[in-house]
Amino acid sequence: MKKVRKIILWCFFFMLTFFLAVYAYAFFDRLSLEEERKNITIYDNDSSVIYESNFKKNLSWTPIEEIPDFLQDAFVAVEDKRFYYHPGFDPIRISKALITNLAHGEIVQGGSTITQQYAKNLFLTNEQTFSRKIEELLYAARLEMQYSKKDILEGYLNTIYFGHGIYGVASASEFFFGKDMKDLSIAQTAMLVGIPNGPSLYSPYVNEEHAKKRQDLILSVLEHNHLITTKQMQEAQAEELAYVDHSNDEDPSINQYYINAVLEELNKMDISLDQEIQIHTYYQEDVQRSLNNAIRKNMPKDSELETAAIITQPFSGGVMALSGGKDYTLSQYNRAIHSSRQVASTIKPLLYYDALQQGFTPSTQFLSQKTTFQLPNQEPYSPSNYGNLYANANISMINALSLSDNIYAVKTHLFLGEETLHNSLLKFGITQSQPTPSEALGTVSMNLMELSRIYMALASEGLYVQPSLIRSINTNEEVLYEHEKDIKPLLDRDDCLIISQMLTSTYDIKNKGYTFPSMYGYEPNIKMAIKSGTSDWDSLVMAYNPEYIFSIWCGFDDNRILEKKYYSSSKEIFKDTMNALYEKKEGPWYQPSNNIIEKKVDPVSGFPSSNGSVYWYRNK
Repeated sequence: MKKVRKIILWCFFFMLTFFLAVYAYAFFDRLSLEEERKNITIYDNDSSVIYESNFKKNLSWTPIEEIPDFLQDAFVAVEDKRFYYHPGFDPIRISKALITNLAHGEIVQGGSTITQQYAKNLFLTNEQTFSRKIEELLYAARLEMQYSKKDILEGYLNTIYFGHGIYGVASASEFFFGKDMKDLSIAQTAMLVGIPNGPSLYSPYVNEEHAKKRQDLILSVLEHNHLITTKQMQEAQAEELAYVDHSNDEDPSINQYYINAVLEELNKMDISLDQEIQIHTYYQEDVQRSLNNAIRKNMPKDSELETAAIITQPFSGGVMALSGGKDYTLSQYNRAIHSSRQVASTIKPLLYYDALQQGFTPSTQFLSQKTTFQLPNQEPYSPSNYGNLYANANISMINALSLSDNIYAVKTHLFLGEETLHNSLLKFGITQSQPTPSEALGTVSMNLMELSRIYMALASEGLYVQPSLIRSINTNEEVLYEHEKDIKPLLDRDDCLIISQMLTSTYDIKNKGYTFPSMYGYEPNIKMAIKSGTSDWDSLVMAYNPEYIFSIWCGFDDNRILEKKYYSSSKEIFKDTMNALYEKKEGPWYQPSNNIIEKKVDPVSGFPSSNGSVYWYRNK
């Protein structure tokens, strides 16, 4: 028994020593809140500020004296009732959260105090790791040792996130209710207090039923802590709340996916963040707005269907706009850079580029019919066309690209040799490629940023530069990074131009055969090279002209089968985005080189025809 008591005393001694050391360090290691709030500044393509530290560009700061006492007390009662007594962390709260989480086998309750949450808002990310929690604790200790509880609460109430791009209780009061904080009712206050715990769950604009249940819970906590009476609680529960109508507003989180992607890219660089840095990006607000408006218009709100899109500038490699999902408030997961999906028929332009390199022409024919391929040392391979439809005749490469004929693609692939497409993908850093018969149909998985690399070279007339969101990074004294515009000739210019012209076949009605051209009816008002791709789980569109490379995916995060009614979502978003961008200007197109001639051909057969369409050929 004495030995156990001795061990306990030693453990207590070491813990006490540890915490004394932590708080001694916290007292002397000065922490400047104002400097840290502006530690990182992100600029758009026109050098306008779009982000400062962890906050949006227009973060407003409200002194604690202007925040009603009841609102302050309500947040303390709900988020951290021992706030005024603990040293930055709450052992009782942590223990209760630990027991609850162990009982459920997952994290269902947090143990962070208001001080810890403020530290995270100022200095850290939302990453849930042990090392990040230790950092949070150290920052919280420094805040507690150097600032008053009043200062910490003020900072917390000004930096807390309410979803929809809204930070701080003052902005939230105006956004949700169109009121100054002092004019909020008890019911409205309880609704606001409940949102930050999970804006994607408890925002009344996202799910009013969940928000109401959360509000009732908050009201019971306020009544239990004697901040309101039982009668006031009942009256507040019965009060019907009206919210400001934002249906016609511009999305306040319009650039949040882009900003998060920039910060993620920054974290991968060998650049110290313990200094004030400026990040200049390729972001263009008008391009992002056109994309976001098209997504809001065409993505169903009553479905879990998701999307991701990137708009990149040819020749420079600059990412001008990026959306990682249909609504940042609902999901912060950035599908544009993290979701790896099969690219389906969007791989075919690279396959046909390889074919042109091997002597094919846009008029080269193969027989389109149901085919089983007998391959050496492999199982028989039986690809099929969509709807099991076939020309049952010879068709040209133009027509095969237009209708996305799979039999033609596989025949081309096997004729060239499976290694040909595989080696081409390796040139673009697509190391997950495998030389298989099905790779011609896009069974290789990539995220949109990876897929954009291929179209970067096609759109840039064979030149290649790695796509990037960041243009440069600098301090006040030196340049830390510049996007290396290491433009190199990766593909043949003439064959890229021929492919670009051939990709207009996807909406050329003269290609109508056993089915319609794959993009017919979804083409924008300007000329673009377009290729769609559809699998059982994914719908994609890749398109470009000399000004923009457009990439979009639609599907479900859990890889469920994509219903046919959703096949057109990516096409509609593409069409509306490009029409918005070219609403007031003409669209550019490529010029054939001296090695290219224009021919009028029947695109189905590839034979010359005075009633045909114009496609480009090498002048041999």
